[in-house]
Parts: sequence; C-alpha cells; structure tokens
Amino acid sequence: MFVNILLYCSYFILFYYFLINGTYIFLIFISFRRLIEYIQQSKNNLFVEQSTIIPISIIIPCYNEEKTICETIKSLLILNYPEYEIIVINDGSTDKTLPALIREFHLKRADIEYIEQIPTSSVRAIYATIQIPQLIILDKQNGGKADSLNAGVNLARYPLICSIDADSIIEKNAFHKLVYPFLKDESTIAVGGMVRIANGCKIEGGVLKKVALPNNILVRHQILEYLRAFLTNRIGFQKLNSLLIISGAFGLFKRASILELGGYRHTVGEDMELTLRLHQYMRSNHKKYRIDFVADAECWTQVPSDFASLKSQRTRWHTGLLDSLWGHKDMLFHPKYGNVGLFSLPYYWFFELFGPVVEFLGYLIFLLLLFINLVSPGFLFIFLMAYLYGAFFSLMAILLEEMSYMHFKKISEVLHLIVLAFIDQLWYRPLLVYWRLLAMFNFRKNKKIWGSIKRKTFIQEHTNKELKTNS
Repeated sequence: MFVNILLYCSYFILFYYFLINGTYIFLIFISFRRLIEYIQQSKNNLFVEQSTIIPISIIIPCYNEEKTICETIKSLLILNYPEYEIIVINDGSTDKTLPALIREFHLKRADIEYIEQIPTSSVRAIYATIQIPQLIILDKQNGGKADSLNAGVNLARYPLICSIDADSIIEKNAFHKLVYPFLKDESTIAVGGMVRIANGCKIEGGVLKKVALPNNILVRHQILEYLRAFLTNRIGFQKLNSLLIISGAFGLFKRASILELGGYRHTVGEDMELTLRLHQYMRSNHKKYRIDFVADAECWTQVPSDFASLKSQRTRWHTGLLDSLWGHKDMLFHPKYGNVGLFSLPYYWFFELFGPVVEFLGYLIFLLLLFINLVSPGFLFIFLMAYLYGAFFSLMAILLEEMSYMHFKKISEVLHLIVLAFIDQLWYRPLLVYWRLLAMFNFRKNKKIWGSIKRKTFIQEHTNKELKTNS
C-alpha cells in the first residue's frame, strides 16, 4: 500500500510538471514575440516629445538606508526627464539616514503643506533646499513601508507616482520609456519596469558605468533568477493584461487610482496587493484599464549577498505572496476578472505558492524510492525531465537577454550563466524551496513590514566591505 501511494504521488508530480512546463512554454512564446516589439521600439528610439511628457513624483521609502540613499538620489537628479520631483520618506530611521541627507544636500526645514488624504503615522518635519527644488525629504514616525508610500502619495504634486527602493539606480532614459504606455493608451493605470541586479556593477556618482557579473556565487544565481522572472514571466502576463505584480523596486502608477483605492495596505507584499486590488476594482466597476510592463526601462538594485539576508528576503516575499493571494481569493476562477481570475491567479496559486510543496514532495518521494530500491526507469526519466526543463527555461532567459540587451558582453560571462543554468537546479532552487516552505509554515509569525538584509555602498562595490542596514 505504501509503495502504491508513492507511485500515485509520482504520477501526480508527473502531471504537475507537464502542466507547469506547458504554461512556461506558453509564456516564453508570448514573451519572445513581445520582446521583439521592445527591441524594435528601442532601435527606432521611440521616445515621446517633451511637450507631451507627464510629470512624475518619485517616492523613496527608507528605513536605515544611510549607506545607499544619497547615491540613489544623485542618480535621480541626473535623469533625462524634464519634470519630476523626488520625495524621500524617512520612516523613523534609527541610524544616520536623516543627518546624512541633510548634510549631503544642505537641507533645511521647509513650510510645505501636507494634506493627509490617506491616514499615516505622524509627520515630524519636511526638509527641502532652494539649490535642488525637486528634492523633498519627509521625516515621520515609523509606520512601515506601506505607510511611508502613503505619506509620499499624500505629499506628491504630480499625476504619476513612481515607487523605488532606497538602494536603486535608474537608467537615465528609463522614465521616457516607462511613461510611454500612459501616453499611448489613456486607460493605462500602472506600468512596471525591468529590475536588474547592481551587485558587481561599477557605479559612480549615481551613474552606471559598467555591467559585470559579481564574484559572489549567490548573487550570480539571483541574476539568472531575475532574468527568468522578468524576461519570460512578466512580459507574458503583460501581453495578456493580467500582470499581478508591479515591483515595489520600480513601478509607475496613476496617483488618482491609488487615492481611489485608499492607498497602500499594511501587508508584507504591498506591491502585489495593490496591483491585485487595482484589477479587482477596475473589473468590478466595469472600467476600461491596462496594467503594462516595459522591459527596456531599467532599474538597477542591490540584492542580498549572504545566506541570512537572502533567506529573510525570500521568506518575506513568499509570505507576501500568500497574504496577497489569500486576501483576494474570491477572484480565483471568477470569470468576471477575465485572464486575471482564469489564468494569472491559478498560475500563482498552484505554481508559485504551492509549487514548493510539490517540489519538496518530489524530492522526498525520490529519496524514499531510492532508499527502498524501487526507483524505476520511468521515475528517473521524470526526475531528469524536470531537471532539464528547469535548465531549459534558464537558457531561454539567457537567450532573450542576449538577443535584446546584451548587458553581459564578455563571452566568459555568458558561458558562466549557461553553466549556472544547469547548476541552479542542483542546489539553489532546492534551497529556495526550503525557505518558501518555511514561510508558509510560519506565515503568521513572518507578517512584518521591514526585513533585515546586508548592503554595500555603491561607491565601494568593488571592495569586500559589507555594511548592514535594514530594508
């Protein structure tokens, strides 16, 4: 009976892998066609005229980010965009974030009106400077990331809101590309950009000087992971107008839409929750809308370079995924929500949320069958196919990257990524499976707003000195 149960479980896993891999192939096919369009737009230099530019309010929530926040602001001050403001929300930092900002940009207290359209924690002071009129610093009591974003939305003057992380460098022409969908289709309410990894890159004065693979093997695996997520997954869902995540690291929203929904909610995954709520609200009220993604609008951000920080980040991400999906479970399989309810949400529920459970079950069954010497050629074939499919999708992501943007110009770097595509399945992915399972079992305990990771200052990216902050 025990053996029969194991065999039935193995058949279920076989069916599951066929289903998930078929979905991946479908998304890759869609992504490939859409990426060709992006490349064509880039070649034609398809930027909008300055007379039709929409002003943007850039909001940077930060908590203990003294090592990167000044460099991030410097990168924003040299953007090729005619009208924008930078709003930094200091969420009760306990380090020297605020003094560093005041000293670096010669800030003084300013009498700027703050209208609380969305309730937030108390605002302590607002700082500005005549020398940099587009820069505003709002200092408030600690309330979490969602609370900080809401404070920024309250203070913002412009119709488009861009949220970015405090350790990010935005490509100089990114906003021209990111704002284009709003001009092309007035029903667009949100647009996501491409998030890339800054670790190992040469960044000076807020400018990305050189892209290179870092020495850290953990970061290299994340580069491959980000390529898979953005170049296949998000482009495919965007094409179906069923994109569920506008990354909190780089996303553009209509301010009016955020206010209409009452702002960001206090959840672990506030970016995904807001995107889901936008879908739900617009479809429930029969409003025409579009949530878009632009692959060649790039933002470069730091990722964890040690196991403890990566574990903290991934358990937080999976907790946020579970929290967001559970909060909108009534949308699942509901035809009223179109592709969102019938395709995207089932994908995220069964492949992203419960995928780690099935993968762990597969590993466990394989070990049990191996232990009792019942590993059949058929099961070995299933296991091998699962491994090769995983490597295949990573290779496709590398191919799409090299066809489009070619950030890694050295043959040695591309070859290293190809080798990683095969190594990735052996240890990195099982490690993520384990952490995501932990997040599911500790869901209630992990519902916190800010997590702790280690960062490096951008100007010392070439050194081994690591500086710990909270994010």
